[in-house]
Amino acid sequence: MSAIWTGVSGMLSYSQGIATTSNNLANTNTTGYKSSRMLFADLISTMAGGTSDGSQIGMGVQVGSTSMDTGVGSLTSASNSMDMAIDGERGYFIVKNPDNDKTYYTRDGSFNFDTSGYLVSETGNQVQGWAVDQAAITAAKKAGTTLSTVPTTGTVTDIQIKDFRIDPQATSTVTMIANLDSTAETGDLDATDPYFTMFKSYDATSDPTVSDYDYSSQITVYDSEGGAHELTTYYSKVKDANGKEYWEYMVTVPPGEDGSSATDGTTKDGVLMIGTMTFSSQGEMENLTAFSPSGSDPTNLSNWTQASVDSNGVPQLNASFVSTTNSPTVLASQAISYKTGLTSTDGAWSARAPASAAAIGDVAAANAGYDSSTTKNAVTCTTNYATSSYTLSSNQDGYPSGELESTSVDENGVVSGTFSNGQTKQLWVVALADFKSPTDLYREGNNLLSATEASGTASIGRANTGVFDGIAGYTLESSNVDLATEMVNLITLQRAFQSNSKVVSTADEMMQKALEIKH
Repeated sequence: MSAIWTGVSGMLSYSQGIATTSNNLANTNTTGYKSSRMLFADLISTMAGGTSDGSQIGMGVQVGSTSMDTGVGSLTSASNSMDMAIDGERGYFIVKNPDNDKTYYTRDGSFNFDTSGYLVSETGNQVQGWAVDQAAITAAKKAGTTLSTVPTTGTVTDIQIKDFRIDPQATSTVTMIANLDSTAETGDLDATDPYFTMFKSYDATSDPTVSDYDYSSQITVYDSEGGAHELTTYYSKVKDANGKEYWEYMVTVPPGEDGSSATDGTTKDGVLMIGTMTFSSQGEMENLTAFSPSGSDPTNLSNWTQASVDSNGVPQLNASFVSTTNSPTVLASQAISYKTGLTSTDGAWSARAPASAAAIGDVAAANAGYDSSTTKNAVTCTTNYATSSYTLSSNQDGYPSGELESTSVDENGVVSGTFSNGQTKQLWVVALADFKSPTDLYREGNNLLSATEASGTASIGRANTGVFDGIAGYTLESSNVDLATEMVNLITLQRAFQSNSKVVSTADEMMQKALEIKH
């Protein structure tokens, strides 16, 4: 009888082993599936009859434990932008069932946005994460600082895009860096104000408004409504003396788009800033001046006073644009920092800087914009070399409104949206969970896992921080089932089951023989 029950225990145990192996084989192509490993243990033994030396006879086998193999499956390319995989063993995506608010964990990153803007799994569970702190990003940009990580706000919640549109951003900074040809000839200069000959000849009522200049460069800027305006910088060589070279520059917009009361309705309508640039004999910019209209007669240079300087030592022009959608409405004035590559470390003009354009005076005064002890060049700065004039760098930070066109996720789990205006905006950060004993997580079906007392509670964090691995976008994690191993296990378990069935049949024959002896 004991032999029969020993064989039966083997058949029962190995049938469960075959079931476990068959489940692994069935999930060979299941995204993010983790295979199970079954271990066996012997049953209690009995003392061998008639012995006193501790000899024992085994009573069979039982299933000792079944654990989850947390090894990483191979990563495969995917076509969906929101398909993602954790590139390592540490971490699980967090999803929540919207019907019962129950939280689950998964390695299956086949996600997509639904019609309500929620990032969901294929079974409709909502992916969890943190909203990006847009205010902190904006403040950092204004301060010119670089954030080490994407800032977030609030607690972990459902990832949802509520607004598929990005508002326009008015231009606040323009970079216009050029090389001005030092071989250019000086034209006919105004006898009274040679440094502003080009400005004095500017006429908003004529076409073109400027006819005598050496070089010009254009860039599109945006008002607070997202309206586009062409900002043009004109350059004209003024003087070559004492080993230095002096240029006049003028920043303009089309006269009909300039709503500033300082120039509106005058021949200087459209001029936002005038100034001078000074270059050394080596072609490097040494100084500059910048002037804005003060509100009185703009044809008088005395009414063009020192432009304000931002905290980074960059002169600012003030633009009051006429609305492109509701003309003749004039929009609120916007300050635009105008970068030429030369700045003041103390964020101010020199005490020697001319108070107005009319006070620019002689050559020495024309080189008195910044205090030379606080002046510095950016990596790229306007130059004055003996080549043709050309634009080295031009950019600005404004943009019109845009519609969301696509989304993506980076290695840090940051979900970003790309909009029709070319802008990319960081929207959410995907949350990850980790456990002290992830092999003890409970399988809920649909590639979902739940925490147990044995697994411990979830520790929440971001990809590529602490113990958490990074995230790969356009990627899915395959099942970690090893077909070769499972096939070997299947053969081994089948032979073990077959052998134990033979034990039962043999024990049955023994009992039959014993019954025959009785008769």
